Amino acid sequence: PALVMTNTNLHESRRGFGKLVAAGAFGIAARPPPTYAASKNGVSFSNVKDGDTVPRKFTYKFEVSGYELSPAAEGLKEGTGHHHLVIDGPKAFVDKGEAIPFDATHKHYGKAQTEGELELEPGKHKLTLQFANANHESYGKEFAKTITVKVDES
Repeated sequence: PALVMTNTNLHESRRGFGKLVAAGAFGIAARPPPTYAASKNGVSFSNVKDGDTVPRKFTYKFEVSGYELSPAAEGLKEGTGHHHLVIDGPKAFVDKGEAIPFDATHKHYGKAQTEGELELEPGKHKLTLQFANANHESYGKEFAKTITVKVDES
C-alpha cells in the first residue's frame, strides 16, 4: 500500500524529528568531556638523545611537562620553574629542595629559556637537565633527565 501523508501528519513528523534531533544534541552536550591520562611530569631534551654524537658547539633544546616555565625574576609560583643544565655532575639529578650552585658545571636558564648553547671538549659528557623553582631549588629526580653525549673532535 502507498503511504499517504496529510499536512497534519507531515507537521507531526517534522515536530517529532525536531524533538529527536534536539534530544540527541542535548545528550551529546550533557556528557562530560573525555578524560585523558595526565601527561607525565618531567623534563627532556627535544633535539638530542642518550648516546648521540654532537659537535663541540651545540644548542641543546629543553622541554618540561606537568609544570610551566617561568622566569626566576617573577618569584616563586606554584607549579613553575626554569631549566638548569649540569655538566658532568656527580649524580643523575639534584636532590629535591637542594639549591643548584652557580658555577661552571651548573648552567642556569633563569629567564625561562628553552634552549642553551654549550661548547664542550671532545669526548664523553654526562648532561643532566634539571628543573627548579625561582630560588633555584631543585624539583628532584622527577624533573631531571640525564643523557650521555659524545662530543666530536671537529
